[in-house]
Amino acid sequence: MRAVLALAGLSALVLAPAPSAEGAGAGRPRVALSVSPAQLSLAAPASRRIKLRNDGAEPAVVDVSRRTVGGETAVKAWLQIVPVRLSLRAGESAILTLRARRFRRAEPGDHQVLVLLTTRPARGGRVNVQLRLGVRVRMRVPGRIVRRLRLGGLRVHRERGVRSMFVSVANRGNVTLQLRGHVTTSLVRRGKQLARLSPRARPALLPGTRAVLVLRYGGHVRGPVTAVVRVRLGSGLRVVERRYRVRL
Repeated sequence: MRAVLALAGLSALVLAPAPSAEGAGAGRPRVALSVSPAQLSLAAPASRRIKLRNDGAEPAVVDVSRRTVGGETAVKAWLQIVPVRLSLRAGESAILTLRARRFRRAEPGDHQVLVLLTTRPARGGRVNVQLRLGVRVRMRVPGRIVRRLRLGGLRVHRERGVRSMFVSVANRGNVTLQLRGHVTTSLVRRGKQLARLSPRARPALLPGTRAVLVLRYGGHVRGPVTAVVRVRLGSGLRVVERRYRVRL
């Protein structure tokens, strides 16, 4: 069954006034595109086909692009789409072929890619209307997923009343670990929480790489405290924790 996909945030952009019903002819809109299936899964290496149809009254050119979901920019290279541009007359259909390739360094697990289909008027078209549809593609790479994070040492730097703590982290697993929104840090003394810090770090940590969490504290607490750093490896997954005895 042909599905017309309208994703949130991928709405049609109208660049000219809507045509009259008489101009559309038999109630057909000037620009309309349908796609089937609206979402699909691929287990690399594999290929699938997507059917496009121009349901509008005007010929249209469709540009095909890719966008990763979750910031995994390398995933785009694993998915090949042919063709990347096509022309459709009114009522005409075409086939897109998606090929998922497996690279030696591909991370195991599921990866999300959004295939974007953007229309523009063919040469000589009378109405300048742009429509964008998205097809969600889930690419599955087989293999055992290992999430392993190591919290290294901590050092304190003092400057103009601000204490900065630097904590090294290393990804010892085989999948990318998200850091933004997954790290919490507290300053504790005798079991009482004195402050909660928001670490600065890169959004994600690739397998085999290192990073530094920067913890800044400009409060009035001084003397010995315990800095508790926690990193949540994912929704419903375990938390890596380490405690550091420091002097502010």
